[in-house]
Amino acid sequence: MDMKILIVDDDMTVRELLRVILKDYTTFEADDGEKAVRMYQELKPDIVLMDIFMPKMDGIEATRKILEIDPEAVVIGVTAFHSNKGDELMKAGAKEVISKPFTRKWIVEAISRYAKA
Repeated sequence: MDMKILIVDDDMTVRELLRVILKDYTTFEADDGEKAVRMYQELKPDIVLMDIFMPKMDGIEATRKILEIDPEAVVIGVTAFHSNKGDELMKAGAKEVISKPFTRKWIVEAISRYAKA
């Protein structure tokens, strides 16, 4: 099954790294939370990989808005601020939070946990 994954991060290097790790999937990218919410509405991706600190709208607010649109949305946080903001992202509705720097294994395992069979 071809899964659609939305990568949301204001750091182009992080987006490129995730795109390479997820080369077997269809990926889309947003560089801020506002764009992520718009793209979620249009594309209905299977999984969203969400950074926290971004311009225009942070990942916590974007996660809340995405879950208002689709309560079944799967948002996985990917952030360097896991220790002080990870709980907030989880409260907003993220399924889990992966710390940066991450490994390929962590990303692939998280994706496979939420892949629709």
